Amino acid sequence: MLELLSVKELIETCPVKWHENIPPHGISLGVADVDFKGPDGIIEYIRSNIHEGHNFYQHQGGQPDTIKILQDYFKVRGIEAKSNNLQIIPGTMLGIYAAMKWASRREGKIIMLGPLYEPIHRHATDNNNIIDWVDIHPDGLDIDMLREKVTSDTKMIAINNPCNPIGYIYKREELEIIRDLAIELDLVVFSDELYEPLVFYDKKHITTASIDGLAERTIALYGFSKAYGLAGFRSGFMYLGDKVSEEVKHIVESQLISPSPIASLVTNFALTSQTSKKWVDEFRDHCERVTKKAAQYLNDNNVECVIPNGCFFIYPNIGIDDVKFCEDLLKSEGVQIIPGSVFGPTGKNHLRINCATSEERLMSGLSKMLKELKNNQK
Repeated sequence: MLELLSVKELIETCPVKWHENIPPHGISLGVADVDFKGPDGIIEYIRSNIHEGHNFYQHQGGQPDTIKILQDYFKVRGIEAKSNNLQIIPGTMLGIYAAMKWASRREGKIIMLGPLYEPIHRHATDNNNIIDWVDIHPDGLDIDMLREKVTSDTKMIAINNPCNPIGYIYKREELEIIRDLAIELDLVVFSDELYEPLVFYDKKHITTASIDGLAERTIALYGFSKAYGLAGFRSGFMYLGDKVSEEVKHIVESQLISPSPIASLVTNFALTSQTSKKWVDEFRDHCERVTKKAAQYLNDNNVECVIPNGCFFIYPNIGIDDVKFCEDLLKSEGVQIIPGSVFGPTGKNHLRINCATSEERLMSGLSKMLKELKNNQK
């Protein structure tokens, strides 16, 4: 069973999500961390596998045994990854930075399919990339808009698959259209696939690089902060197609020299430990149940909310200024929620609500949100 942490414990151990601006009576449904104790055994695993030889700079891509585990991971997904296609990183943020730094060295625009995880477009603009947006609707990608926006002036298409914040999973035919455009115009596809383990059971996730023709031109991102409950250990990995591998690895190495062996050990534990696998399964079940219940609750109270296919978010449309509403909600009810506007232009008037908590805590926060919404609509 998942072990829920008390608010007191979360304030002490989870300061990014349960920060000082949240009052003692408050509830954090904001930053994408989880309110549950992570899988047992990680500390013992690291202790038993760390040694003095790790005092020195290690393999620049990650530990050799970890690379073999990742090759097996991708083989199951239809990808024959070589060691030069794989890179261990200390959390996924560096991977986003490296991808957008790579793009900054090319002329042209990045087409972002949104709403989209905020650091992707932030790192893009911080690296002086020009961005254009294509919409994702509840029923799928706006294909006509994509074909109109992707031109000879495009250098990269960026996606979240599954999508943070809306829990959308790309269909094979959508990925194939992206592939066709990428090959025709010699583009690279950036795909953040961090939430892949949280695709709900009746849905199917297709790894972007597994689409025929995309393996060599994809930069894909994976990690253990969300679905594995291991955010504090800062571990993740990248798949780098042959077209980009050498240069992206050089960008990563210029920041790290080499990743900490602990990042490799966390990867080994997350992907091979039965304890970890059981935790992920239980957490996925929980996320599916509470996100569906929460979305239905809002719909029943006349707040439009699509039921997600994965992740642990819901993304309602409240019909009013989302930024101001989130400020008012925290001030009046002590509930932290992320405004949808940070995820791109289609996020206006939406909220991203983190459901990775107990059903009781979540429903209490939603009740307070509805109360504040009624006050704002008077």
